[in-house]
Amino acid sequence: MRRSDRSPQRSAVRAAARATADHSAGQLVRAVKRTTKEAKKAKPARSKAVATVDIRPAGTVVSRRATTKRPAIHHLPEHPVLPLKPPSWMLEECRVAPARAGDQSEILQLLSGLPTAPSKAEFHAAVDHPDHDAANRLVARLAGRIVGHVEVMPRTVLLDGVPLSAATIDRVAVLPECRGAGHGQRLVQAAEDRMRHIGAWIGFSRTKIAPSFHELGWSVLGRDCATPGRPTEILARLLEGPQRVGETVTMRQWRHVELPAILRIYKQNASRFVGPVDRSEAYSRWLISRGAFDSIIVALVGQDRYDLHETTARIVGYAIQSGNRVLELMADPEFPGLERDILARVCAEAVENDRQEILYEAAPADPLHAAVTGCESGAGTVQAGDRMIVAKLFRPLEVLEAIVPLVAKRVAAAGIRETVELGLEAPNFRGSIIVTEPRGGEVKATVQAGRVGRSYLRLTSEELARLVLGQGDPHEAVAAGRMEPSTQVALKLASQLFPRLPLWCPMWDDLPA
Repeated sequence: MRRSDRSPQRSAVRAAARATADHSAGQLVRAVKRTTKEAKKAKPARSKAVATVDIRPAGTVVSRRATTKRPAIHHLPEHPVLPLKPPSWMLEECRVAPARAGDQSEILQLLSGLPTAPSKAEFHAAVDHPDHDAANRLVARLAGRIVGHVEVMPRTVLLDGVPLSAATIDRVAVLPECRGAGHGQRLVQAAEDRMRHIGAWIGFSRTKIAPSFHELGWSVLGRDCATPGRPTEILARLLEGPQRVGETVTMRQWRHVELPAILRIYKQNASRFVGPVDRSEAYSRWLISRGAFDSIIVALVGQDRYDLHETTARIVGYAIQSGNRVLELMADPEFPGLERDILARVCAEAVENDRQEILYEAAPADPLHAAVTGCESGAGTVQAGDRMIVAKLFRPLEVLEAIVPLVAKRVAAAGIRETVELGLEAPNFRGSIIVTEPRGGEVKATVQAGRVGRSYLRLTSEELARLVLGQGDPHEAVAAGRMEPSTQVALKLASQLFPRLPLWCPMWDDLPA
């Protein structure tokens, strides 16, 4: 009875549960249909996606950002890129004239952009130059403003010991915004006219824009050579190498009374180069008064006493320094190898003063470059900052007449015992060098203008300058098409009469104070 009584109760409960479920399902279905209708009537909402997830120490933070790209925000105003074309007034032809007394500040401001800008002291020192002429400083004016500058400095240079009248072009500068309009070329051409006016036979300049000078007819002779090195490494190489044998040499700082001895050693060495200034005593004292150096070390033999005439001690070498730059290092030819000892002293002082590098400046053929770089072949002496030395012949006839005694000595040294003639035909010169047959043991040479003879060279003006100044190679010039010999004899004579000579233009003469 109990089981039968429970069954109707359970059935009633189950029926009630099913009715409730059916009612809930119906409500759920009706709610879904109502939501769907409202969703269709409403505008579709923009979907949002997770753009970034930033992981921080406190947990993970999900930032929901719109996937659409927004325009970037520029905090600085944008300026359109315009072509770098100067105003029309800057492209007009400038007027070149000598500088006036009141132009000093404007010129200094213009020259401040040069790698080695001169100071006010440099202007005052230029007035004390033995050959000073205010007309040698030229400026280019445009609309009343100075836009360019060039300086002409008359000098006497040496060519294998022969003094020649010359002049140099220095501190060529044009305002950056005025470049490209030909102002620099007009300045150089005006400087050439000035050099011709003062009677210079040759013009020289050291520059980093040699192609621009070449376009104006200048010849590229060679380059400066400045070799950097570490003093400790240089000193170690010098001490490991062969040591000099001879008299004991002491070194110290120089005294002003020893300037004539320094000048004597300079002339002993400069006579074998092309390009050094023929320094007189007055010019040398002006160089000292400029102050374009820091120290001068002298090497001497004998008892070191304060002596005016080198009676107890003889000065046999010197080194001129400016900061970490070794501007000149010379020794008496009677003391071979002394240059290495002087360089060792320079390096020792650099180590004591905690200088990590020195810059040795000398002729490219100087053997000490190998000691500075550690490369015996000298291949490491070419530097990117080396400046080229350019020249231009203004009066070829006067130059040839001055060097004919050298030509006669070269003919005698070559063992030529007959009369020889070499003609030169160039746009700026036409003539011959005639070396007569030796009579009484003396060989004489002369120059005849307007005659070239049978054996002659047809060459460019630039190649003529290189040949006369001992910086040309006739065979190389023929191969390059810059020279055309009429006979093989002319080509052979050119190599004998004009051999290649070492080039050196000392930096001390041009270093700003």
